[in-house]
Amino acid sequence: MDDEPRELREADWPDDGDGSDGPSRWERRARVMRIMSIVALFALVVPGALGTWSLAQSTAARSCRLAVDALADARTPSRVAFELGAPETAGWNCYALAPTGEVRVAVLGVIPGAPDLRPRSGS
Repeated sequence: MDDEPRELREADWPDDGDGSDGPSRWERRARVMRIMSIVALFALVVPGALGTWSLAQSTAARSCRLAVDALADARTPSRVAFELGAPETAGWNCYALAPTGEVRVAVLGVIPGAPDLRPRSGS
């Protein structure tokens, strides 16, 4: 008497009928489903990530423009950059483009919002 049930024996599985030693139709179907699942996952995740990045970049640009207008001349050009350098300046940074070089005006954070324009006291 066999330990394996009749349903699990190798000889009872249907095969392709072509007699080749290649992958069976079930293995091919599983491979195709795996590939389609990965493609579908990327199709869902990539547009969302790109949309989130675009929204964060435009919000940072508007906040940077507000900060530069409040702290410098309205005609001073500005630029935003996402940087992961130091922990205290990680995220979106706002720079004013001065004739002598770039000056950091505000750190907007990882999720940009309204800039903090309160004067800092040096104690």
